[in-house]
Amino acid sequence: MDMTVSTIYPDYDVMKEKAKWDENTRHVVEGRLKAPGMPRFFSPQELTLLKSALHRIVDEEDKGIIARVAGQIDDHLAEKRGQGYRQVGVAEEEALFRLGLTLLDTTAMQAYEESFLQLTAQQKDEILGQVQRGEVIWKEIKPQDFFNKLLRTAVDFFFSQPEIWSEIGYGGPAYPRGYYRIEYGLKDPWEARLDRKLVAKRAEAGLGPGPIRRVDR
Repeated sequence: MDMTVSTIYPDYDVMKEKAKWDENTRHVVEGRLKAPGMPRFFSPQELTLLKSALHRIVDEEDKGIIARVAGQIDDHLAEKRGQGYRQVGVAEEEALFRLGLTLLDTTAMQAYEESFLQLTAQQKDEILGQVQRGEVIWKEIKPQDFFNKLLRTAVDFFFSQPEIWSEIGYGGPAYPRGYYRIEYGLKDPWEARLDRKLVAKRAEAGLGPGPIRRVDR
């Protein structure tokens, strides 16, 4: 992804602030940057399918980030951390992922006579769109249940990655230093500063709003 239009905080690196975090927080966030080990829940084939779907779901081409997101989802499922709540009639998340990935690949084979892994980006998006809208018939689980679980989980783990924090200008944990510039539009010294030229460039590319009018200093 072209960083000149994907972020308006090109010089910001949230990890430069890690010394200001408490020890436990620093340990957790640094752990998210570690390369994943061998899968414990998914088979190698399932993990490859998951990564292929994640690339399209979060629109991220960085293979390292996608590998970590997939690995962290694998850890989550292997350790049975749970999901907090589950709607009546919706399968458990372990079943949704395992069956959903298999059925996603089956749907691709039926539509294009090729594995989901071999499809073009447009074809993958078409298949995922059909699953999202419930336009495919799956007996084992509802396609929309799988897509919703995949989407929410992908977003949760993707936006927990420090590089993505930096890209969106999120300053990470404020504890224990806290905020002290609480007036509208004012930022603490450690917070990200947007690049106004890139804001305008994104607007010209149709990727965001026009010039920022609020105070940012």
